[in-house]
Amino acid sequence: MQLPHVKFVDLFNDGLLYEVLVVKEIPNGDLFYIRTDHLDHIDKDRMLTILSKRDANRYALWDLLDQRTLPNGVNALEYFHQYVKGRTASGVHYTPQPGRVGAQTLSRPPEQRKGNKREDVSKASE
Repeated sequence: MQLPHVKFVDLFNDGLLYEVLVVKEIPNGDLFYIRTDHLDHIDKDRMLTILSKRDANRYALWDLLDQRTLPNGVNALEYFHQYVKGRTASGVHYTPQPGRVGAQTLSRPPEQRKGNKREDVSKASE
């Protein structure tokens, strides 16, 4: 059975595919996801219940989670937010927080994006 919002993604551009729950994809290439191997069996069961709903493929995962209250009384989106990670279009991983969004940097080749120092970037362009 194929569940909606479950994908295998090469998160780190290393040729390994990780099973993730896609919370949201942004048009600029950003991806917000939850790695399934970071969930325990209770959270996997909770997520399975949410993703098994009849209309789960009609809504984004963040919207499905927002509509659901877990048995412990907590909103599912608030609860699962602790597991959400983001990956920018340029491949940088981060924990989503207010005031932080990915910026599209397609004008620089990947080897220049990895350098943290300005001289590293200038050397790579020579």
